[in-house]
Amino acid sequence: MIRHPSVFPRRGTRRSLAHGIPSGETAQLDVQAERSRGTSICLHAGDRSHKSLVGRFSLVALIALSACVPAVPLPPTVQPTPRAANEWIVEPGDVIRLRVWLSVDQSGDIPVNERGQILVPTVGRLSVAGSTPPVVESLILRAYAARLDSSKVEVLFLRPVSVLGGVKNPGIQLADPSATVLSLISRAGGPLRPGGDLRAYLLRIGEPTREISLADHVSDLGIRAADQLYVQDPPFVVRNEIAIRSAFELLQVVSTVITLIVLVRR
Repeated sequence: MIRHPSVFPRRGTRRSLAHGIPSGETAQLDVQAERSRGTSICLHAGDRSHKSLVGRFSLVALIALSACVPAVPLPPTVQPTPRAANEWIVEPGDVIRLRVWLSVDQSGDIPVNERGQILVPTVGRLSVAGSTPPVVESLILRAYAARLDSSKVEVLFLRPVSVLGGVKNPGIQLADPSATVLSLISRAGGPLRPGGDLRAYLLRIGEPTREISLADHVSDLGIRAADQLYVQDPPFVVRNEIAIRSAFELLQVVSTVITLIVLVRR
């Protein structure tokens, strides 16, 4: 039998029954498909490795910047109390500090007892509760008039204020009428974590809590001996706002660089 070349294919060129493609070309297509599949797997693995690397670097950078970059204090949200809004009245629990020049024995801190009296050395007991500082000072100077030169006597009025909350050394601070809330916080060692939105509140028994300004004076607030000054510790996000913002900006740059490196290696 004579085989016609157009009907019977040559040896090695047998066609596929399913697709009509020579068997040699089918093998080449299979190899190419396997290579393409392997390349796709490698690319997916590279993407996962890239994402994992970016995530780890993000966590490290965020922690490092939060610890190193200081926070910027925010402007106050509460306006200071108007001056002379409250009058300083001597009350039990106050302390009157006497300084007599060249007479250490007659100098010192004199507490106002529960009856509103003070015991002045070489003078005796004086009733001072309910009076203003100028009236009490005049009373003390008149009592010393027969013994000392009034120009050598200095009278300073102090009030114990409890400073609590987010300060390093919470406790009682003696405040004069001109002292500010911020100065009392400084005497208590300053805030635990400086920076951010530092806030202070006045706690008084039987009255609602009131937020006060750091620039308020003790005399203007009308602080009493039993009042408490509570300092609120600013939250983590507020304290580290600048650090967090810087960390995100750095992460964007690093992510872009890593993406470019991965694309170039492909």
